[in-house]
Amino acid sequence: MIAPWKLLLLAGGALVAGSATAVDLHRLWDDRCVDCHGHAGEFARAFLVVIDGELYGRHPERDLQRFLDNHYLAGHEARAVYDMLLAQARTEGRFRSRCSACHATAAAFAREALTFENGVLVGRATGRPVADFLPRHMSLDAQEAAFFAELLERVRREVEGR
Repeated sequence: MIAPWKLLLLAGGALVAGSATAVDLHRLWDDRCVDCHGHAGEFARAFLVVIDGELYGRHPERDLQRFLDNHYLAGHEARAVYDMLLAQARTEGRFRSRCSACHATAAAFAREALTFENGVLVGRATGRPVADFLPRHMSLDAQEAAFFAELLERVRREVEGR
């Protein structure tokens, strides 16, 4: 007979394993990478480069995906972090300069204030679509509003683990 506490541990392990695909990538980075590499976006823009759609670091001959697999990440986490860094390397750091005074980081803002409803990114408090709100926010022009809407959709997906 299995002791009740062992059953509890097994059940808890199954819950963790079942939710392993839904990892908040920004929290994962902060947990495993930030101490050595700083903020993920700043790191990606300063130390990584995109060549022909692939992400490279200081050693272009090194397979960055394989490096991530062996550097505190593994499997789907490594691929997800690679994709996050690739997106950040392709994206200007405008959130920090334009938005962080009120909204801290894009990840914190997306995690706390935004959600998807029927596939549309909306503000939690208002239920209004972000894409409709942004053109009237902080004198953003249409191009800036579209940039931030796309950025926030991506970051919200990253914090949801999808």
